[in-house]
Amino acid sequence: MKLTENIKGFLKMTGHYADSAVYLAEHGYDDEYLRILSDRIDEAKKEKDRNEGIALLAQAHLFRGEFEKALSRFEETDFNKLPKHTDSVTVNNYILCLFLMKKFSRVKEIYEVYNKAALSEPTLVMRRTMGIREHIEKRYENAVTIFIKLLSEPDPRATLMADICLVRSLLALDMKDRAAEVAEMGFSRYNGKGDITSEVNKLRLKINEKNNKKTGGKKKKR
Repeated sequence: MKLTENIKGFLKMTGHYADSAVYLAEHGYDDEYLRILSDRIDEAKKEKDRNEGIALLAQAHLFRGEFEKALSRFEETDFNKLPKHTDSVTVNNYILCLFLMKKFSRVKEIYEVYNKAALSEPTLVMRRTMGIREHIEKRYENAVTIFIKLLSEPDPRATLMADICLVRSLLALDMKDRAAEVAEMGFSRYNGKGDITSEVNKLRLKINEKNNKKTGGKKKKR
């Protein structure tokens, strides 16, 4: 209990979801976190609190690699009624979800409608959105530059997924060798992450296909 209170105090967590946030800091996006969060949503009496909870649930599903569930919750969220301290990160993570699902036209719509919220703070997730924007507009060199810089930033929870975004842009530029290096360095941390794992495996296949074409043969299976 003392540890939990210390974490809450250190992170300055207050509000309806303070306890679930403390649990998340200690245990990550596990099943128990989803249960706690869902219970808190059910208990919410204010529309603002309920809306914030739905947004938090959407992001939990995203980082667990449950894209369809995440998308459903993001679409249920009223971004105009989110607390100011959560609207920017929520919009930017919604854009990431859509990008990973290759719903590029929808990314453009969300970016245009919620541009102010998405770009309101000079955060890492905002910079990631700028890279996604460059990729979708087929300015792949610009996207690569942004994602490479993001990879140099500390991201202890590994929620940026900047390496996945970078590999996509590198492959669009046919920079298969560099894409292979990036995948080798960080993709293993996405094992057991559902749709995220499936996405990185697809990217690995594309890298191997390109390398096979280059060498004129097939690589031996390890």
